[in-house]
Amino acid sequence: GSSTGGPRALSEVIPGLPAAMPLPVVIVQHMPAGFTKSLAARLDSISQIAVREASEGDLLQPGLALVAPGGLHMKIGEGMRVSLNEDAPVHGVRPSVDVTLESIVPDHGDRCVVSILTGMGSDGADGARSVKEAGGRVIAEHESTCVVYGMPRAVVEAGIADAVVPLPNVANEIQHQLASLRVRQRTTSAG
Repeated sequence: GSSTGGPRALSEVIPGLPAAMPLPVVIVQHMPAGFTKSLAARLDSISQIAVREASEGDLLQPGLALVAPGGLHMKIGEGMRVSLNEDAPVHGVRPSVDVTLESIVPDHGDRCVVSILTGMGSDGADGARSVKEAGGRVIAEHESTCVVYGMPRAVVEAGIADAVVPLPNVANEIQHQLASLRVRQRTTSAG
């Protein structure tokens, strides 16, 4: 999740993810309608994973990043399918990171790694808390690399960040946290 400064941040994080990304990637960048399609195309052209703007009914898949369309909330529902809506803005924004995260938590929260990047306000903090409470992991971008230290600050101040790292380390930290979750899940299922 990101806002002000997010396109630049995403241009560093998403290309750092491996082609064999074991889980789907969902991107919520605060942008108006009409801008997220070009953001997705640009990220796709520089990344090892496929990136595209989400459409109604899309299926989340490993190695694919879906960008929430500007002006629409994106929820992940039954069967890992995308649903889009024009419900009221949350925290004054649509798409909202919190809306997307809250929709993922019931079925997949314990397998999520959330990264809250640069941006104004506190969108993402409530959803990140829900992911953390479900057993997932939360990463916040360090203040030193944020254009605006608002969204990550809300996560850090709430005490829910498992890691606080500068932007150049976020992609590696995502992979580290995913590996840690997989080890925990294997240990839990074996015990």
